[in-house]
Amino acid sequence: MDDEPLRLIFMYSGSARDGGWNQTFDNARQHLEATFGDRVETSIKENLWEAGVITSVIETAIAEGVDVVVGTGWEQGEPMLAAAYENPDVYFVASQWDNPGDLDNFAGYVNAPEDGAYISGVLAGLMTEPGDDIGWVDAFAIPYDIRTINGFAIGLQKTNPTATVNVIFTNDWGDTNLMGQAARSLADSGVTFLSTSLVSPAIAEVAEAEGIPFAGVQIDSGPYAPQYHLVTAEYTWAPQIEAYVQSIFDNDFDTSFSYVGMDDGAITLTEWGPLWDGLSDEDKAIVEAEIEALTSGARQVYTGPLSDIHGNQILADGEIMSVADLSSMAWVMPNVAGVDL
Repeated sequence: MDDEPLRLIFMYSGSARDGGWNQTFDNARQHLEATFGDRVETSIKENLWEAGVITSVIETAIAEGVDVVVGTGWEQGEPMLAAAYENPDVYFVASQWDNPGDLDNFAGYVNAPEDGAYISGVLAGLMTEPGDDIGWVDAFAIPYDIRTINGFAIGLQKTNPTATVNVIFTNDWGDTNLMGQAARSLADSGVTFLSTSLVSPAIAEVAEAEGIPFAGVQIDSGPYAPQYHLVTAEYTWAPQIEAYVQSIFDNDFDTSFSYVGMDDGAITLTEWGPLWDGLSDEDKAIVEAEIEALTSGARQVYTGPLSDIHGNQILADGEIMSVADLSSMAWVMPNVAGVDL
């Protein structure tokens, strides 16, 4: 690179400080600035959903001299691919999209949400009774969310084999009223633990009001359920995006798909909430051993034997699921209800 700063634009589907998905990426952007200092210059564009608008933002940014386009949502992938073909001197880093194989300036990445969900599921099983119903609030049955739900279900199955994950979809990514209504419906149905793929104070607040243990995701939910929040699996994209930036400085841009989890620091756990102290030493040791297995890389959540809700074998004993199969997941575990696939 020359003496000019590397210019990056981050594209967000919502507000940069939304307290959820977009904020996790903006935290990574700020980390880049702190890490690389005046070697980088970052900017953002918010509330991008429609393909035509995304394309226009990319074209304008390139005309203004941007060097790297960072996509943070699946819907940005197609416009980014098209722009990558047309602008070989600009780098494109796209969430949840893989390089088609013939681009030197395009890389895809995602985290492994199943890692944090698995730990939450293990905890849920330890804190509930055999046969209990566990509540889960989600938006859409897309592969990313399905593998999060299944990750939770695998953890739950380990410690409470007869419990069921009951899922309600809001069919909306950002409507907190719908999230709260879904959580309320689950609470009214008698669930004894609550978790989610979404970030919303409304979900945590229902758990707190009803005295239901709760596990959050993405951004620490503790402030919204101070007594009943158990843990949040926080997302940090900084390690992946920092690696891409460093590879550009090193003139060695890596176009392979990046899929990382707890072992690479992309998923971290908050401090335990008050309910942790109520677990026995034996149960705490179970959780801590599972965390160690994931963070050390000794265990992967999707390791066989695994079968789906219809009895179809997904993985043979000892078999590990490929990234391609993880990324296209369209099946659910036998202990999941409310997902129609």
